[in-house]
Amino acid sequence: MKKQLQLASAFFRIGLFGFGGGPTMIPLVHKEVVDNYQWMDDDEFSNVLAIGNTLPGPIATKMAGYIGYKVGGVFGCINAVVATIIPLIIVMIAGLVY
Repeated sequence: MKKQLQLASAFFRIGLFGFGGGPTMIPLVHKEVVDNYQWMDDDEFSNVLAIGNTLPGPIATKMAGYIGYKVGGVFGCINAVVATIIPLIIVMIAGLVY
């Protein structure tokens, strides 16, 4: 359960502060995943980034899904992806209201 909360808080911060799309989130993901929580080392992060760049779609959610799965299984994958997109959803709803 502790890892799930760590995943959610790490990827929520990434989604909240990663303005400019996926490429701007990569250093934030690196800081959280490699430096803060040590879920993987630099080499594995580079491999995840390379694989993520070859696949279509937003890089931040692909990396969140893989890292979440590696750390917490299927629920960790869902947790990390949802935590990454929740800040954007909140901003869009706030924009609709105002």
